[in-house]
Amino acid sequence: MEQFEVIFLDDDNETVLDKQTANKGDRVEYKGKKPEKAPENQIKYVFVGWTNEEKLDSIQENVTLIAKYETEVLMNPLEEAFYNATLETAKSADINTTMQAGQKIVGQLKALEKETRSPEEIVNAVLKDGKVEIAPEKDVER
Repeated sequence: MEQFEVIFLDDDNETVLDKQTANKGDRVEYKGKKPEKAPENQIKYVFVGWTNEEKLDSIQENVTLIAKYETEVLMNPLEEAFYNATLETAKSADINTTMQAGQKIVGQLKALEKETRSPEEIVNAVLKDGKVEIAPEKDVER
């Protein structure tokens, strides 16, 4: 029976993640650890599959597959807190309050650098009271 080589590479086209020999017509599945790529410059990489993945259903030749990743922009803690609070507020149906709170928070980013409370505490205070004092107005750059 005719045999073929199936190679799974990371997206650098060099790092071998898995290598198998398969008979003609066999179905092949990746047997290695789920590919991962370290975040860089506030970008997270999420593995989404392989190039030529359809060829795995019935091997007819030597096949090299390359990992595919989608990118996600990582949020800083303040953005993440605002995002999570927005989702929670949207569930309770008052998105306008959240948007107003977000505008107040964004307007005081410089002052937040001096703040000792966590972003979650600040966002929750804004959502609860509609405002929060972070720093005197004169210290805030707009």
